[in-house]
Amino acid sequence: MIPIIVRVWCESGAGWSPTAVPVTPQTTSRDVLECCREPGDEPCLLISVHPHHGVHVLRDAESPLEVASAWGPDVQFVLKYIDEGILY
Repeated sequence: MIPIIVRVWCESGAGWSPTAVPVTPQTTSRDVLECCREPGDEPCLLISVHPHHGVHVLRDAESPLEVASAWGPDVQFVLKYIDEGILY
């Protein structure tokens, strides 16, 4: 299958910038995060945002392609860095 490109908005020192990430039905949220972040970066989450469906935090094994297909073309993905202390 030919990958579909999704845009992931990533926070950097200069603000927010888009990263184009190829995804297939087998691509997981964890795969997208590993593609977007630098090794050694803080823990982060992949979040989907849609004007009508709201905000959804994707689980590690969840498929971004399935979310994009279900929510339609207005969905956006955001890489959000988190404080590791709140995970425990």
